[in-house]
Amino acid sequence: MKKNVLTIVAIACMAFSAPTSAFADGDLEQVDLEVSIENPTLPNTGPHKAPPRPSAVQIPIVFLDGFMLYFDEPCSGCTLQLVDEDEEIVYSVVLPNGTTEWELPELASGEYKLQIIRGRYCFWGWIEL
Repeated sequence: MKKNVLTIVAIACMAFSAPTSAFADGDLEQVDLEVSIENPTLPNTGPHKAPPRPSAVQIPIVFLDGFMLYFDEPCSGCTLQLVDEDEEIVYSVVLPNGTTEWELPELASGEYKLQIIRGRYCFWGWIEL
């Protein structure tokens, strides 16, 4: 009987708790990322399959503070790129294992497309530097 009561209490408590990010203190700006299947570093090989279902792909959670990027989960082995308004890659790096933060180079100020490439998935969003 005690087990049943404790189980019910535990389930009820889970309903009122929400996962929180280590960066949810409001000081950092979250980068809204979208996902596409194509990898912009590979040549275009024709039509792509249907876009991935959001539940099938875990989109990284990224925060920006000045020129510092913070990742909620490590983006080990991912390629990080900044693309300018002319669609030219102005910065590219493969993130080392365990990377949870990365300092971007101090490029000319402006809007850049941030791309995080993991396998054949490209997560991208716009940032202002």
